[in-house]
Amino acid sequence: MRVRSGAMVFFLISVLMISGYTDLDSIENVQLTTDPYTDFKCELIVDSNLLELAKSGELPGIDISIGMSKQEILNSFGKPDLIGKMHTIYYKYDGCIFYFGTGDQIGVMDIKLNMSPSQLKEIIGEPDFEGISPIDSYYSLIYSLENNYMFYIDYKTKDSPEGMLRYKIN
Repeated sequence: MRVRSGAMVFFLISVLMISGYTDLDSIENVQLTTDPYTDFKCELIVDSNLLELAKSGELPGIDISIGMSKQEILNSFGKPDLIGKMHTIYYKYDGCIFYFGTGDQIGVMDIKLNMSPSQLKEIIGEPDFEGISPIDSYYSLIYSLENNYMFYIDYKTKDSPEGMLRYKIN
């Protein structure tokens, strides 16, 4: 098993090098004002204020918000645990993934959510949509917020104890 893991890491690094993926290089040259490795914890606070705060691009318990630049994040939180690319460059810290859009600013955030759909609805209310997503067959809850912000929460099933919250601005 260990050989396979090492081979997989080597393969992924080779693909990144061949593809010309350079964000990994550029982060090494960034002047950081904090320790280069961080103890940033991605712990979303789910309470009755969640939707109200989310209308402005912020989430309680997450010190990174939509619209922040790569440089702001690096200066505040140091190097991410993982840098990758899936349609766009992303940084992963703890249980959060931050996707960068225009101007190297966060446009989308994925946050691990440790509660079931029924627990979430009990705290923040009924979603605008609830059901099986025709796109990926996940059980989904969608909340449309003011100022073009959206929550998409995907669960494997209606009774899953955890899901993934995608927070974005349209």
